[in-house]
Amino acid sequence: MKKNFLNIEGVTTLSKAQQKEVNGGFSPENLIGYGDISKCGCDCGGSVTGPAYCSEIMACIHVYRCDDES
Repeated sequence: MKKNFLNIEGVTTLSKAQQKEVNGGFSPENLIGYGDISKCGCDCGGSVTGPAYCSEIMACIHVYRCDDES
């Protein structure tokens, strides 16, 4: 599947140094008031699965079909 991502126009592979510069994060405090986040997930089409609140707290950035994994 990695080879498929490298064939997408505009995709760049980040070096280890560049990866260290990426900022972002997750804080459990941000999820107070939501239900059980272990019920959230992603399907093979890249859609969020689980209760309605899941789409408010997460996104599925990968978009592929289950049969494309090989």
